[in-house]
Amino acid sequence: MRIQWLAGFAAGACVAVVSIVACSDDSPGDVDAAVCDCPAAEPPLPGRIMLMSTTGNITPASTGGATAICPDGAKVLGGACSIMNPDAQVQVSFSRIAQSGTTEDYTCSWTALGATVANTGTAQAICLVPAQ
Repeated sequence: MRIQWLAGFAAGACVAVVSIVACSDDSPGDVDAAVCDCPAAEPPLPGRIMLMSTTGNITPASTGGATAICPDGAKVLGGACSIMNPDAQVQVSFSRIAQSGTTEDYTCSWTALGATVANTGTAQAICLVPAQ
């Protein structure tokens, strides 16, 4: 009985050692290692996200606009439209992401039909610059 137990234990220990060696990084024939065909990892984001900003005049009883342009090859992640002096008569008529050649931008347009005072609008684009 004791011999059978020792033989079973020894066989189990051999199987465990063979499995560990076959699956380790140091084994001669990496049995379980898959081939890595993953693309190269992207560099970290800090330093690659930029905020571009530009202003435009908003004329009373008219419209105005501004476009924040990202650097060549950068992608617009989002944007914002704001005005310098709060005025309920100045409203954003549209905002959008646009592409022109190799540049992307964020455009804002304001309507100030009921306004009596000039204002300044700001368009901001959040840009992701390509990895170097």
